Amino acid sequence: MRRIVPLFLVCSLVLTAALAAPAQAARPAAEAAAGGIPAPTRASMTLGAGDWYVGATPPNADPSKPVLVFVHGKGGSASVWWGDTVYHGVNDMYTYAYNNGYRTAFVSLHPEGTMWANGELLSSLLNHITAYFGVSRVTIVAHSKGGVDANAASVHYGAAGKISQVITLGTPHRGTPLADLAYSNWAGWLAELLGQRTEATYVMQTGYMDYFRSVTDGRDPGVRYATVSGYKCGPIFTALWLGCMYISGEDDGVVPVWSAQKPGGTHLRTGYWDHDEIRMGSRVWSTIAPRLTAAGAPGGEARVGLRPEAEPAVPGNLILRGGPAAEGATGFPLESGVKAITFHVLTSGADISAELVAPDGAVYPVKLTDQVPEGEVFAGAWIGSVTVQKPQAGEWKLVTGGPKDGAYLMIAALEGGVQASLDRGQGVSRPGAARSLNLALSGPAVTESRAVVELAGAGAAVKGRAEFIQEQGRHRALIEAPAETGVHTLMVTVTGTLADGSAFERNLVSSFGVFDGHE
Repeated sequence: MRRIVPLFLVCSLVLTAALAAPAQAARPAAEAAAGGIPAPTRASMTLGAGDWYVGATPPNADPSKPVLVFVHGKGGSASVWWGDTVYHGVNDMYTYAYNNGYRTAFVSLHPEGTMWANGELLSSLLNHITAYFGVSRVTIVAHSKGGVDANAASVHYGAAGKISQVITLGTPHRGTPLADLAYSNWAGWLAELLGQRTEATYVMQTGYMDYFRSVTDGRDPGVRYATVSGYKCGPIFTALWLGCMYISGEDDGVVPVWSAQKPGGTHLRTGYWDHDEIRMGSRVWSTIAPRLTAAGAPGGEARVGLRPEAEPAVPGNLILRGGPAAEGATGFPLESGVKAITFHVLTSGADISAELVAPDGAVYPVKLTDQVPEGEVFAGAWIGSVTVQKPQAGEWKLVTGGPKDGAYLMIAALEGGVQASLDRGQGVSRPGAARSLNLALSGPAVTESRAVVELAGAGAAVKGRAEFIQEQGRHRALIEAPAETGVHTLMVTVTGTLADGSAFERNLVSSFGVFDGHE
């Protein structure tokens, strides 16, 4: 079957020769493991993608227990399972596995690769791992995008016979809205400058994952899947906290709960974990341990159907702005009745300044306090936030300054006021097919409103524009799917006025896939 990853399929043929060589004597890993146990040792000659490690054999090793193969997520490597996390200290997952008598292996895939490149690589690595341990099948424990990579290896690259089950921790099985945002025109300047419009980000868009699900689900019935999700925002004013504010609803700061539940899988638990700690043994071992030795799906857990309910409508309590930092000032309206507004500003460098100016001239500086860590969608960006209680209605301004090559993204999250909700429709569209979009407004009474949608392709060029028509209190737009296959970004702007004459604006972002042979 043809795999379509527009603009991005850069396959690593060098790995084929590297992985064809027999494994050499294991060498100690650079990092020490938590708890004083022996560190994993390198079992391959490859450095980087294609590298794999073997955990020390525990004194209580139980040959009746499966070999556990740990797969990292976007931007990661094998060492994320025993090295430092971003916010929560050392990851003790390897320690938990060792102390409980499991033999372990850890792989390094392409940190910013597609599920196609990583699935093929993982399938090849599993040949070496099963031979090393003398087993026919293994159990995979995967964090974040690593769960999608494992799914691709099983279905599309012949690894199903080598996998008994896959347990995913915070995996975006249906994509993440943060990846959609990265391909919007509001975030485009920043994401491009940071080099974060990567292959991995592209395929994590909700529109691309619709496509992946359509060619993947139900095609490896011999492999069992179990999922774990989180609903914690992460430390305040960090990238995970910002992600939580953007996504809305229950999520771990990167992946919504609805996306972490794989169609056709068994959902084990949704716990109070953020995306960084959901891979830690001290957080989730008690949840996954019973599953590791279970012969079938445990009782009392939720099984997710192959055709799950539609994802929640895209929430719109946000105002978005972005572009070159040196452009100066950009304005936006704010209606009356808003209880609070938090302005989150991401910049390409610490040398960029940003401040909010209220209609009465009051100035609210934004202090850049944190840098987005590797592996996240806006990795490398500086982030700062400021909250204004009972903000004044009227025209606000964001004033930025910095070098000519600097860029910014502002995400303003409102408490109260007008709420917009976008239903983008389900599934993949065929080129030229009609697609219906529905927009609803709630909150204070709106006397007049107008909604416009712009459609952008992978290169961020606007491919089309359409106005919504009001029908029975809702806005509806009918758009034509572009002839160009791939993922297309939906950028919706809603403007209007309330009964007291104050103006409002809301911005929403989503995506959908266009591929041949799909309805």
